[in-house]
Amino acid sequence: MRRAFILALAALPLAAGGWGDDHRWKLDEKETLKRTFDAAGSGARKLLVDNIHGFIHITGYAGSQLQVSIEKHIYADSNEAMAEAKRDVKMDMSQQGNFVRLYEDGPFRSANGTNYRGDNYYGYRVVFDFEVQVPYDTELVLKGVNHGDIQVKKTTGDYDIHGLNGAIEMEDVAGSGLVSTLNGKVKVTFSKNPSKATQFKTLNGSVDVYFQNGLNADLKFKKLNGGIYTDFEVAALPQTAAAGDSVNGKFVYRSNRQTTGRAGKGGPELSFDTLNGSIRLHSRTI
Repeated sequence: MRRAFILALAALPLAAGGWGDDHRWKLDEKETLKRTFDAAGSGARKLLVDNIHGFIHITGYAGSQLQVSIEKHIYADSNEAMAEAKRDVKMDMSQQGNFVRLYEDGPFRSANGTNYRGDNYYGYRVVFDFEVQVPYDTELVLKGVNHGDIQVKKTTGDYDIHGLNGAIEMEDVAGSGLVSTLNGKVKVTFSKNPSKATQFKTLNGSVDVYFQNGLNADLKFKKLNGGIYTDFEVAALPQTAAAGDSVNGKFVYRSNRQTTGRAGKGGPELSFDTLNGSIRLHSRTI
């Protein structure tokens, strides 16, 4: 029976979880890019995918190669814009040892980071949809921005996953790390509970995490609108002293809206953070 660890007041309307797409393109072209990388050498395997438009789907398997299939789709307003897109936007695929790097490069990249100015500015949009098979234990660094979700299945390595406009879903995974998006839900199902500190974050969306029975962890929750629910017995932890400042001789309290608890005997810190959405910790049944 699910326990309501904290029940918040009625939630305010959510901010948009997706993105508008009312641009009417005049031209479009498709092609498929395929590469295979051998990662059988010594050293840990690692994959970086850094994408602007399109989904990222990763699946673990019992092999030693990283098998990459990318659907490239170019939309453009004119023949000139199509030519610019083909010339300026590239998928950089490289390997150093067991580290494979898949990086979308274009005029929106600079030494200061990524600044995508919008479809109207460029007159085109290039979408890369990734389907990648990796050895089970591959460490993942995944970054996505628009027009696609991030999915990870059957991996055991650690991860650092960042989305912007799109959901993140992980199924039958182990390992520890960070799962974060801005607009979209976060759903993670563990085949083995995290052994190190792990974070689950979204601004607008729900957080649903399915753990194995017998969860032992220290829990930290931060949210504004929505409830916190758990299938596990959770004991309260002592609160740290309130933060604040002295203003004109008066103490001004500063709240971080955090709640803490301990599942089982305690263990690695698992943190859950959302602004608009509920947080649910499920006991996984197989």
